Amino acid sequence: MRFVLGALAILASIPAAAVEAGMPAPALSMAPLDGGAPVTLAGLKGSVVYVDFWASWCVPCRLSMPALEDLYKRNKSRGFAVVGVNKDAGVADARRFLAKVPVSFTLVQDGADAAARGFDVKAMPSGYLVDRKGLVRQVHRGFTAETGATLEKEIDSLLKEPS
Repeated sequence: MRFVLGALAILASIPAAAVEAGMPAPALSMAPLDGGAPVTLAGLKGSVVYVDFWASWCVPCRLSMPALEDLYKRNKSRGFAVVGVNKDAGVADARRFLAKVPVSFTLVQDGADAAARGFDVKAMPSGYLVDRKGLVRQVHRGFTAETGATLEKEIDSLLKEPS
């Protein structure tokens, strides 16, 4: 019996594995940055979704946010959505950042880290490209100009897949 209890204690202490390509996207409900109804990934099923974890203090986010905005504007009519998950401790920091780097895609807050824990985020920014069926197809940690070009091809490929 002690062996079983010890094994269970060890298993409980092992952190959850990071969400990787091929895994279902976690079922989450996130509060919009500016209030309103919660945003869920289940509510976006049928769309190709890029879930992007960002923060005002994240230097690569200054490059990723405008690139994501461009990809969103060019592909939203084809069924592409972006959900920007803010990791700032306070909404005021996010708003200051967005005043300099405005975006029109959906923004949610994750002050309690529920979404970050659900995806087991390992780096900032981290992005998860989710297909129309809710499966994570690509994971991007960090962001460079090359990431943006790769992401554009991945989005185009997923948008061509049947629903």
